[in-house]
Amino acid sequence: MGQLRSLAGQTAIYGVSSILGRVINYLLVGLHTAIFLPEQLGIVASLFAYTAIFLVIYTYGMETTFFRFAKDNLEKAYTSSCTVVIIISTVLSATIYFNSDFLAPLIGYPSAGKYIEWLAIILWIDAVLSIPFGRLRFENKAKKFASIKIANILINIGLQFFFLLIIPSLDSSFEVTIGSIFLANLIANALMVLMLYKEVIKIRFHWDKQVMQTVFSYSTPIFLMGLAGMMNEQLDKILIEHFLPDSYYKSMDSTAATGVYSQTFKLGVLMMLAVQAFRYAGEPFFFAQADDKKAPELFARVMHYFVIFGLLLFVLVSLNVDFIASIFLRQPEYRVALYLVPLILFGKLIYGVYLNLSIWFKITDKTRYGLYFSLIGLFVTLAGNVLLLPKIGLLGCAISIICCYLSMSLVCYIIGQKHFPIPYNFTKLIPYAITAVVLVYMGELYQHPNFTIDTTINIVCSILITIVLWVIEKNKLSAGKL
Repeated sequence: MGQLRSLAGQTAIYGVSSILGRVINYLLVGLHTAIFLPEQLGIVASLFAYTAIFLVIYTYGMETTFFRFAKDNLEKAYTSSCTVVIIISTVLSATIYFNSDFLAPLIGYPSAGKYIEWLAIILWIDAVLSIPFGRLRFENKAKKFASIKIANILINIGLQFFFLLIIPSLDSSFEVTIGSIFLANLIANALMVLMLYKEVIKIRFHWDKQVMQTVFSYSTPIFLMGLAGMMNEQLDKILIEHFLPDSYYKSMDSTAATGVYSQTFKLGVLMMLAVQAFRYAGEPFFFAQADDKKAPELFARVMHYFVIFGLLLFVLVSLNVDFIASIFLRQPEYRVALYLVPLILFGKLIYGVYLNLSIWFKITDKTRYGLYFSLIGLFVTLAGNVLLLPKIGLLGCAISIICCYLSMSLVCYIIGQKHFPIPYNFTKLIPYAITAVVLVYMGELYQHPNFTIDTTINIVCSILITIVLWVIEKNKLSAGKL
């Protein structure tokens, strides 16, 4: 009970900070969709998708590796992890920066050379700071971690409003371009180095061959797994450009469709935040509890409440997606794909289930299995998008997300029970899942023609659903089973 409350407390801090940060950051969705056309935001989405994939290469699995070895020797794990990340990041960023004009046409955006240079610097900063941020998590300094993340978001948003609204209002000759988005990110990320000053000055460059062999033997499968996993998350935004026929939608080409899809995808932010907050708090928690003989039962209870909370989010966001979209997607052309949001939410929930299931191969040092599962997911993602995009358009992306994480979860569960049995009670969760899907389907099927009345009904239903779920689970909570 105490361990679960501790995990819940840490998750709450990470979650509240992430939610607050993303809610504030969501102001940018409204700003961007009011100023830029879908095809312009399509370029932004594609470049940030490449950036997310490359960040995994830069960090080379060192964040998880740091957690694995920090409990034995914190300073040695910190120094070794930072050394590896700095070397990889410096080599890659220098290569990308000085070859930006060559790389830009290769990815389909010949005029994006300057943006790629800025992204190379952003990648270097993000990668090098990933281990100091990991140290904050390991030392349970969740409040400092959260404060810096929120400050970064506030600075980024402030700069973007300055570049996109304030300067143009003062100088009519100022040209508003998507470059302002990348420049604001660069400045905000650079300032994080100062915020992490105490952790940064503890970095020592040290290469111990024997230690590095151990580090790389653990981190390489984690890196490959992370790379495949990130490609699962970002590949659809890249593939739309190449496999969606320009003639599929009358109102937009493939670049514009990428912009619409990327903004629609952001409406699933609450589920993504829940999963992210759980990962931040859960990873150190699981490692800390791994040697406890009651760990399997504890992990099963964690899964139970994670799924229930995730299903509640799935229902609440899906029922109110039209209202949410009316606030953040300012131009009507961005709202043509709202039907995808429930599918995206459900896919991300399944990903959270996979993160729960995946703990067995991390604490048993069988990280190669994570690579195998991620490769299965990558194959499903790639095949699903390539086959479905030309036939059913953006719906193919959403279906591929669900199929990807479902296949990974099933295989991970089956194999995991043979190596580290955990008594998950999925039979109790299935009725919740079925009920959630039915509620969302009914909400889609029966919509009042008056937007205000429909929104009011959905909000009232959301409140009632939350109350009913709380009553159902109240006995377990009051009995001290959480």
